[in-house]
Amino acid sequence: MASDAKTHVCVVGHGVAGRLHERLLTGLGYAVSVVDPALGPQDTGACAHRRVADAVGGRAVDAWSICTPTSTHVHVLSEVLDADPRARIVVEKPVCRPRELPRFRALLADHPGARAVVMNQYRHAHAMAVLRSVLKGPAAEYPLQALRVGFGKDRREDIAAGRFVDRDHGIFGYEWLHMLALVGGVLPEEAFGRYLCTDPREHALRVAADPELTSTAAHEATDIDGTAVELYSTIAGPDVPGLPAPGWLHRPRGAGESRHRQVDAVAGPVRISLELAPATLPDGTPLPSNTHRMSVDGPGTRNEWLIHDSPLDNALRWSMSALFGESEPPGIDLRPTARIGRLADTAHRAPSPALSAGPTAR
Repeated sequence: MASDAKTHVCVVGHGVAGRLHERLLTGLGYAVSVVDPALGPQDTGACAHRRVADAVGGRAVDAWSICTPTSTHVHVLSEVLDADPRARIVVEKPVCRPRELPRFRALLADHPGARAVVMNQYRHAHAMAVLRSVLKGPAAEYPLQALRVGFGKDRREDIAAGRFVDRDHGIFGYEWLHMLALVGGVLPEEAFGRYLCTDPREHALRVAADPELTSTAAHEATDIDGTAVELYSTIAGPDVPGLPAPGWLHRPRGAGESRHRQVDAVAGPVRISLELAPATLPDGTPLPSNTHRMSVDGPGTRNEWLIHDSPLDNALRWSMSALFGESEPPGIDLRPTARIGRLADTAHRAPSPALSAGPTAR
C-alpha cells in the first residue's frame, strides 16, 4: 500500500484513459485511488470507490483526474468541486460538450480557490520540438509553405461494442484536438489564434456523415497567413466512401495496425515528415512503443531521427507540476474545444452523406 506521505491522486473513470492515468501516475510515485461505479474487485489494485463523495470520506485527495466520458465531465467536475471547493483537477479532452462550455466556465469561476488543467498530450511531444528546431535551423531561410496533419484509426469494432462513441462531436471528438495542438505547435501563436476563431464554412471542409455517429471522416484545407494547412482524420479506415484519405497521408505499414499519426511540413525545398507512434521503419518493421520517426529531405541531404518519448507521460508530469506549483497554472484555452463544436455543428447540418463547405478541398 502506498505511503500516506505520497501525494494522493483520485482518478475518476476507469476506462482506457483512466487505466492509463492510473498506471502512469502510480509509476510517477503518486498514491492513486479510483472512482468508478462499474469497477469489480479485480479491476484495479488501487483503492476503489463507487462515488466521488465516497472518495473524500477517508484519506484527503490532493488532486483529481477526470477520465469519464466527455458527456459526463461537467457533472463530475461539479461533484468534485462540491466535495472539495479548492480541488486540483486534471480533465481529459474534450473538456466537455459544446453546449456545456458556459457551465464549465461558470463552475471554475464560482470556485476561485480551485485549480484545473486540461490534458493535451501532443502539446508536450518532444518530437514536435525537434520538428520546430528543423524549421528554425535548416529551413529557416524559407517560409513555411505547407503544414499537413493526419490522424487515422479504425474504431468500428470499438464503436460496435459501445466504446469511444462521441455523438456530440462526431469525428471531431476523437483526434481533432490532438491535431489542432500539433498545428498550434508550428504556426505563430497569433495566426493560430485567428484560425481557431474562424467559421469552418470559410474554409474547404469535407465531412463524411453517418446517421448514427454524426461523422466518420473529415478533411479541412485552408490558408493561414500564407501557409497551406490541411487536417484529415478518420475513425473508419482510410477508404471512407465519398471521402478517401488524401494522397499525402501514408497508410499504416505495420501488420494489423490501423493507427497512423502524421505531421508534414514543407518550407521551400525542405520537406519534413514526422510519424508519431505507433511508427515503423520504411519496410514496415514496428518501432518500440513511444518511438517516433522523423525524416528531413533538403538540398543534397537526408536526415532521419528516431525519438523515444511519451507525450501522455509528459502531459501528466506537466499537469501535476502546474497544479502544485507556486504560481497559478496558465488559463485553460477553450478555443480548440469551441472550434470542434463549430465543426460538429457544421457536420450536424449535413443534408447528405458527404458535406462540402467552402471551396472544394484539395
